[in-house]
Amino acid sequence: MAFCNKEKQLIHDGYSVISNKFLLNYIPDAPDKFAAVYLLGLALADSEGEDNSIETIAKKLNISADDVIAAYQYWDELDLVTLVNDAPAHVTYLALKDSASALRKINPSKYRTFSKRLQDLFIGGRQITPQEYDVYYQFLEDTTFEPEALLAVIKYCIALKGNNIGYQYIMTVARNVMRKGATTLATVAEHLDCQQKYDEDLKLVFKNLGTARKFEHSDRLMYDKWTRELGFTQDVIINVAKDCKKGGMSMLDGKLCEYYRSGAMSLKEIECYTEQKNRIYELAKNINKAIGVYYQSLDVVVDEYIVRWLNKGFDGETLLQIAKYCFKTNIRTLNGLSSVIDKLYKNGITTQQALHEYISAVSRQDEQIKKIINKCGLDRRVTANDRLLYKTWTAEWRMNADVIEFAAEKAVGTNAPIAYLNRILAEYKHSGVTTVEQAKAQSAANKQTAATKVLIGGRDIERRQYTDDELNALFTVLTETED
Repeated sequence: MAFCNKEKQLIHDGYSVISNKFLLNYIPDAPDKFAAVYLLGLALADSEGEDNSIETIAKKLNISADDVIAAYQYWDELDLVTLVNDAPAHVTYLALKDSASALRKINPSKYRTFSKRLQDLFIGGRQITPQEYDVYYQFLEDTTFEPEALLAVIKYCIALKGNNIGYQYIMTVARNVMRKGATTLATVAEHLDCQQKYDEDLKLVFKNLGTARKFEHSDRLMYDKWTRELGFTQDVIINVAKDCKKGGMSMLDGKLCEYYRSGAMSLKEIECYTEQKNRIYELAKNINKAIGVYYQSLDVVVDEYIVRWLNKGFDGETLLQIAKYCFKTNIRTLNGLSSVIDKLYKNGITTQQALHEYISAVSRQDEQIKKIINKCGLDRRVTANDRLLYKTWTAEWRMNADVIEFAAEKAVGTNAPIAYLNRILAEYKHSGVTTVEQAKAQSAANKQTAATKVLIGGRDIERRQYTDDELNALFTVLTETED
């Protein structure tokens, strides 16, 4: 899947559309790198090639993959993109919402004290614009958030990012805090203090990730999720981080969430899970190679095929052996292989021993079928249709080998020997013939009455007319027999 894509309203051929509303209302307050990530990703969103990736954006802007994800988290909070932070992550660009254009007019005197204290927080920093004041006022009007609590959030953001922090980032933090149920000064301060206590732990995480950037509020939220919601210890997080240096915090988050879903919470459990996962992916690669197919990503192969086969009781060696047999018989797709495995499963064949016994039995049966084909005067390979007919003769009609071979000799020289043989055996079945002696006797009887009978449908019957009731009864009996 491409890393970036667009809503249909945004798709154009050969150029990227940038709304004036976006340029006027969002670019001025966005961090430079965040704006660059947004614009470059927008240009890549029309491409399905390999360049449409998080790695491309990071390389072109000389930043880390973690920085790219942080930028898209910023734009996601503003409802300009949708970030799905799976493995791999992907982003969908959204059209700007018209509803964001109009704010209710609010009397500034209501928040005079708040406004003065707000500007005082930016000591030696930028001046608050009327638009920014309106955003804060609107937020306070629409929620139960206390003005003092919002000032605490703003102070926290300034300490984290500096005096030039934009109001979009501040509002992102405020909404995240509110989602945790904190809206009063006391609860917000407690929540922010809790976030700040993770800084020492995050230093170790960043060190093992090889990340040199400053902490973001989203980093603290992520660490809070790993420890409080998922229940991982710091030791586990740090050890997993060592394997995520290329993917940064987003890759670390994806791995920890995967381990959590799999119930692997300790280092030993993660090690066992990883070893098993590596074996499964290696098996998927070997099976693909055995049947002559290639998938750049093995995730779908593992999820849709390998795991399902293993859950049915097949082991890796048996699956690989089946794949090799399928390749030799021109079954060279995963769907074709899956069909063979399902048939083997229905016959209780899930181990190499059972598979070898089954193949040996099929081989012996083919030898017998080949003998019958030769007795019919033919010299060719056994086909699937031959096997189906043989199964009918032996398993359903209960014909023994001597009777079948006797009938085969009678088919020599006919236009379609196998079809003729089938008609003879059908006659034997109808007449109750089970031995060669009975077959010979019936052949003699048929010769004596040949002049007064007509060969219809493969057996001798006298020509006569049937009533509708008789025919209806016949087909009713056949239906009951099939059931």
